[in-house]
Amino acid sequence: MSESIDQFVDAFESSGQTIISNLVLRNYRQIGMTTAQLMVYLQLKSYLDQGIASPNISQVATNLGTDEKQVFELLHQMIQRQFLVHETKTDNYGKQSDYYNFSLLTKKIIQFVSNQTATQIATEDTSEREQTFDKIEVEFGRPLSPIELETVARWFDDDHYAPKMIVLALQEAVLNQAWNLKYMDRILRSWEKQHVTTPQQVDQIRQTHIEQQTAQGKTTHKHPAGPDIPLFKISDE
Repeated sequence: MSESIDQFVDAFESSGQTIISNLVLRNYRQIGMTTAQLMVYLQLKSYLDQGIASPNISQVATNLGTDEKQVFELLHQMIQRQFLVHETKTDNYGKQSDYYNFSLLTKKIIQFVSNQTATQIATEDTSEREQTFDKIEVEFGRPLSPIELETVARWFDDDHYAPKMIVLALQEAVLNQAWNLKYMDRILRSWEKQHVTTPQQVDQIRQTHIEQQTAQGKTTHKHPAGPDIPLFKISDE
């Protein structure tokens, strides 16, 4: 009994393994591949991974519990959908052999995932943009005028200020009871000149400013005519 188990383990290990990207398993239907076509792909790949470039279709059909005609039909569909290419190569001795090339499938999956990622990023950017407009209107207690809307839009489109930085400038304006975009604009441009682009950098500058004020024995903070940095504690949000 032990010997038969050992033989089974040896056979199991020597049969090899087929590795398939999770991107294929998770997205094959989204690119138009059917489950039947996926199973044919897995069967062919299992042979390709063992160095068998042109598997016996009769054996593939047997593995799938179907007939050769059905497998050939599925292969034809996959070629039409540009999931694979059936090619012929010639070795150094002039001998020709057929093989299945699935590089088109890989490209389709990568392109699909790339497009999905780009769409997701665009959606997130749009959401952050809309939320920023909403926050400004909430803090100002009124809708923004068309000119003000254009000003904020330029911060995004022309100046490329990050939403978090615009919100920080808004918080500084509210802290100083300056409910207008001109004040926010001066803050944003002041940070830009100092190459300050993240909330963490703003917080570091704030801490330095407080330490300098303390070292000079000052107990109050006075804002200059042109805003420099916010003097409030920046949250991690």
